[in-house]
Amino acid sequence: MFDVIHPLLGELGAGLSAVVPYAAGASPVVLAGWLGWTVHRARRARAALADHVTVELVPTSTFDPSEAEVARWARQLGQVHHAAGGVPARGSAVRLRYTAETGKMRCYLEGPRTAQAVLAMPGFAEVEVRAQEDRTSIRPVRFPAPEGPA
Repeated sequence: MFDVIHPLLGELGAGLSAVVPYAAGASPVVLAGWLGWTVHRARRARAALADHVTVELVPTSTFDPSEAEVARWARQLGQVHHAAGGVPARGSAVRLRYTAETGKMRCYLEGPRTAQAVLAMPGFAEVEVRAQEDRTSIRPVRFPAPEGPA
């Protein structure tokens, strides 16, 4: 059994001795490339986290969503990462924040500024979305009413 393994190890050692100098020369280049890419992604994520937008969600007194509405809104929030334009996942996260101010509970949705249009879209029929800052650069999406018999 050992006489079969020993020649294979001898051939492997000869192949490795030919490859080692090239691998040793290429490894610093690969390491520098990986390090540069990691730093670039960390900077993009940090910039996205520093520049985020907040919208307030104001439900009506009769707000009672169905499971289908909640699932649709969850899918809509899942699109924020794609709308964020190449921002790493860590920087394109959406945060749902609740606060209590003067006895009133408020709900805020926070996310990257590059996905502001998706965050400002209403997710429920009985919830008003209020931007915390000027929304002049955002144009609302309007869908035409279907024509023909309903």
